[in-house]
Amino acid sequence: MNDETREEVFWMIQDLHKKGWSITAIAEEMQVSWPTAKKYTEEIPKKQTRPTRKSKLDPHKDYLEQRIKEGTTNCEVLFDELRERGYTGKKTILKDYIKPFRKEPGKQGIPRYETEPGEQAQVDWMDCGIREMDGVRKRTYGFVITMSYSRKRYLCFTTDMKMDTFLRCMMQAFDYYGGIPQKILFDNMKTVVQQRLKKEIILTSEFNDFAFYYGFRVDLCQPGKPRTKGKVENSVKYVRNNFLQRRHEPSLEIWNYDALQWLSTVANANPNQTTGVAPDERFQEERGKLQPITGIKPYIVTKWEKRIVHDGYISVKSKRYSVPSRPLLKEVRIRWMDRETFEIWDNEQKITTYTVDTNPQKTVVYRSEHLPKIKGTPDEGDMGLATAPHVQKAPNVEVRSLDYYENLKEEESTLCKP
Repeated sequence: MNDETREEVFWMIQDLHKKGWSITAIAEEMQVSWPTAKKYTEEIPKKQTRPTRKSKLDPHKDYLEQRIKEGTTNCEVLFDELRERGYTGKKTILKDYIKPFRKEPGKQGIPRYETEPGEQAQVDWMDCGIREMDGVRKRTYGFVITMSYSRKRYLCFTTDMKMDTFLRCMMQAFDYYGGIPQKILFDNMKTVVQQRLKKEIILTSEFNDFAFYYGFRVDLCQPGKPRTKGKVENSVKYVRNNFLQRRHEPSLEIWNYDALQWLSTVANANPNQTTGVAPDERFQEERGKLQPITGIKPYIVTKWEKRIVHDGYISVKSKRYSVPSRPLLKEVRIRWMDRETFEIWDNEQKITTYTVDTNPQKTVVYRSEHLPKIKGTPDEGDMGLATAPHVQKAPNVEVRSLDYYENLKEEESTLCKP
């Protein structure tokens, strides 16, 4: 008998006993033994409880509680960690234990857009918060790029999102994939978009030059709709819920090493939830569709420096270099091609290129084509004078002998006598 049936029999025996039935008559009527009938006339039957079975997860629950407090609820991550600690149970027990601590996933509100192999990649940054890296607390960022067809991901970590860092991450991704997609989708990040008008998008000159160099088209999300690049958004979420929940040594170099290992053994090796195929396997179809990167020299990535234009000149290494005369040219950017050569750019294009002048006597390097022709300026070449190039020549002066002045002095003396 289960607990419910047993309780029902008890109340029936109690009722018969109150009516004056004997124990033997009650036992025959209820088809129970005489001792049971006797016992139920005297006390309520207690519920029988089975002893609690021990779970293989029990020795690890303290560890799981600690990891949950740290924010780790990814069962794949925890299952790998528990196996290293000697856990021999199944993943199902772990999932049942972790389920109350996990948030329900949100619903997808934008239709998925599929592309052909090699057609598109999507790029995004993720903020990993302030973390201790190499003994210093720094804000850490993750650069994430995902091939839209295969979902093959690339991940690396930095401590800033500046232009030179961004371009290096892009080139590392091209090397990782072994090729370049036809187009790459970005949101409206400052390193990519300088200005967005109603009918025109102006890219930053640096990134426009980079895209032209590698031959890919730049696509941009609609403002306020980052979900239009949902594939890389999902990759960012995956990095947060999987890679960042694992334990890593507090070193940027080790984080990037761990990221490559994680990509090869987890992120790109396991089946994708949408395609049902591992990204590495599906990438085999995509590899041949990428633009080849072999034979392309690495793009020269340097730190871009701002320079204020003052009276038609900019200052570089304690010397003044002329720039083209334009009324609206108030600021330019320079980038070093090597230690001796630098380019000068405005917002859209390269203006000119200079080689650093090593003559210690020169403080001004001037090119006549940069300024309007003014009387007294050199016709061609660089000028090594410290003064401005538009100084007027002195007028011609008549040359006279000293006798002229002696005679003039005598005449003045005669005129002054009374």
